[in-house]
Amino acid sequence: MELSYRLNKIAQKVTKNGIIADIGTDHAYIPIFLYKNNKIKSGIACDISKGSLQKAKDNIKKYNLQDSIQTRLGNGLEKINLQDRVDTIIIAGMGGMLMIDILQNGKDITENAKELILQPQKDIDKVRKYLHNNNFKIIDDEMLKDDGKYYTIIKAIKGKEDVLYKNEEYIFGKFEIANKCKILKEYIEDQVYKMEIVLRNIKKTNVESRILEIEKNIKMYKEVLKCL
Repeated sequence: MELSYRLNKIAQKVTKNGIIADIGTDHAYIPIFLYKNNKIKSGIACDISKGSLQKAKDNIKKYNLQDSIQTRLGNGLEKINLQDRVDTIIIAGMGGMLMIDILQNGKDITENAKELILQPQKDIDKVRKYLHNNNFKIIDDEMLKDDGKYYTIIKAIKGKEDVLYKNEEYIFGKFEIANKCKILKEYIEDQVYKMEIVLRNIKKTNVESRILEIEKNIKMYKEVLKCL
């Protein structure tokens, strides 16, 4: 089985020989890939959608992995139990605020996991802040581009963060800035270009508060750009 570039990057973040719970699994591609490549002991594929979970079941059956990968229909972590001894929680391809709700509502499971692999679609800064406020340390944070879209994958483990994050590091990622990430540079340049177009159009309307907000954002983006 071959994964997309994004899903492959997510799979690479998983620590070997553990038990995973893939929340919002859709087709169960990640659990199947990890098990077939001897990366995990077993997996639990969860989804709130009956249709998506049926696709997952069909794929698991196709590869004859029914004894190694379970499927569970439910919202977030509600169908995961402490007895499952989940080491890694994977949540990918959904909004950051929904992701935070899932982690918060299943806090007993979240707190007993060894690591979280998260790929929020938006509100990424809020996800990073949530992790730090709930005793998780970010040990890997990567921005990538797949099929013309930008994605960020965060890996966190239990423990207090060693260093304080600045506001722009929550927004863009401390690792990305420190490593002079080319994808982040491209993303910021793209966003600045779009914001400057919006700014020119808004200035015609004289909406002062919105003008100041966009100018502030452009300034912050350009300051980060200098570091890349």
